[in-house]
Amino acid sequence: MEIRSLEDLRAADNLSLAFNPYGLGSRMRPEDAVEFQQRQIADCDLVEGVAAGTRDSFERLRTVFAYGVLCYDVYTMVGDQALLVFEQALRDRFMEWCGGSITFRFPQDPEVTVAVASYDEVKKLADRMARRRAKLVVATNGIEFNGTLYGLRRWARTAGLLRGRRSRSVEEALAKLRNYVAHPSGHHVDTPVEAARTVRDLAELINQLWGRATPGGRLYPAPLHREIAVLSWNGLGRARMEPAGALFVPDPPEEQDGEYQHIVVRAIPFIPNSRWNDDHWAEFDTRYETTRFPTDYLWGPGTREEARTWLEGERPEGDSVDFTDRVFLIQNHGRLLPPMRPAVAAGLPDGERAGVWHAVRADFPDDAFAHVRGSGDASAGHVRRRGDCSVCSAEVLGFGSFDEALRAAAAALGPIQAVQLPSVRLPLSIFWPNRP
Repeated sequence: MEIRSLEDLRAADNLSLAFNPYGLGSRMRPEDAVEFQQRQIADCDLVEGVAAGTRDSFERLRTVFAYGVLCYDVYTMVGDQALLVFEQALRDRFMEWCGGSITFRFPQDPEVTVAVASYDEVKKLADRMARRRAKLVVATNGIEFNGTLYGLRRWARTAGLLRGRRSRSVEEALAKLRNYVAHPSGHHVDTPVEAARTVRDLAELINQLWGRATPGGRLYPAPLHREIAVLSWNGLGRARMEPAGALFVPDPPEEQDGEYQHIVVRAIPFIPNSRWNDDHWAEFDTRYETTRFPTDYLWGPGTREEARTWLEGERPEGDSVDFTDRVFLIQNHGRLLPPMRPAVAAGLPDGERAGVWHAVRADFPDDAFAHVRGSGDASAGHVRRRGDCSVCSAEVLGFGSFDEALRAAAAALGPIQAVQLPSVRLPLSIFWPNRP
């Protein structure tokens, strides 16, 4: 081992200095690099109530991360340790959830409740119970649980502490990386970008376990704000979205001939450079879920003056909506049709309920559609039975006739109130061109 002087240990690592706000390039000054790297995770604060052990481990990561400017290998150490804190957070949250006792359900025998004082006791008990084919009782469900990371993830999902279909795939990837770190078989090096992302993902996961979504988050985003907006189009293929307030200024010249049609909706506004912009807003259809985020029809179509009159009379307001874990119904009758909201499907006349229907839980309608389309090819690996798909971000709730699929959706959502909306859509479509 080379013995280095204190001066050498204080010197910035040139490799760390190569990372700047624009990517890799000219090296930053050490004092600027220290501030820049710390800012990458400065807003990753944990909510109140997080278990002390998890909080201490996380804050230790944030403290050490800054020293990566002096030693590039620190970023790899932080990234690896963050993956281990992933399991610690699940263990700590499990102990809070169980409140000192856990219940197992046996195939034939009555349920058994056992007191536990630490997670080591939980792990030993879970090993014994797994050999007897007993299942951990979570609410009214019984799940396989052996105390490992896999069992903890399954428990957290069943208990409703973790949400989102796409985040489930990230959790699986984090679990695999954690196992690689815990049982290494090779060498790897993390960049500051990768280490910071792992720390940010860990912060989101911890906060979600303790009941708070992350505003603008990548894995567990907080509900998105929806505003009242107007969608307009004409016969020449031009379409636009504008806030409702834009209708109360002088009409634009292109609308003075009255060619444009307008509808009023409640939708996610378009915000430049936002992660959660709805790129599919121009696909809006009252029957099908063709926008990326939930968009609610309110009025129309009609002229600009009629839209103004309706807005002045009704004065609708915006709201917030959680787009994760939505339930869609997809009809296959001669061809695969776009996803529908269960409430809209429930309002269909009897003559439009033919074919095979699929009830799918997904974050986005195109995720649900892609799963159903892919499940038609046995070699693609998509699951066809109830449960999470192993190759995409979807969960199969049921399939079969219209009634069977609607019952599967109701089992997940509760009673479904049928709605009947006027048939309105923007006429041109890029992402969903094959609509009846």
